[in-house]
Amino acid sequence: MNRQKVATLAVVLAVAAVAAALEFAPRTSPAPAPAPETGFSLRGRWVGPRAAEDAAAFAGLCRGLADALEVDGTKSQPRITTGVQIEDIRIAAAEGRFLPRRLTQDQPHAVAVAGRYLDEHAGTSGGPVDAESRGKWVKSLRDLAQLAEDSVR
Repeated sequence: MNRQKVATLAVVLAVAAVAAALEFAPRTSPAPAPAPETGFSLRGRWVGPRAAEDAAAFAGLCRGLADALEVDGTKSQPRITTGVQIEDIRIAAAEGRFLPRRLTQDQPHAVAVAGRYLDEHAGTSGGPVDAESRGKWVKSLRDLAQLAEDSVR
């Protein structure tokens, strides 16, 4: 064999070896964000053909509410000043996001866990919202979003 054929064969074998190594090498996926240490889980609570879609939409809704509530708290005259307003916005946003369906009917188990979680971590007071209680709501909504995301991974 001449040198050109040997060199070509060596290159082809080297490319094949690299391709095989890449193909059969163990794949690692990025580690998911750690689940909040809450004692709560939404895993297995979503039901039906839209379970994963509902969990993802719910997570997005919770993150959006947390962000809006946090930004509102930085204003000199916040729009959200009571726990009753937070509850009204939370319910209206959930109803609007899932129209024409009702999340409470389609996902009763997940909604029940989420409600208990918010009651325990954000509280149930309908009274004035100070920086501390607003912070609890923001953190609780973000944790709930993470729990929803983790439930479909």
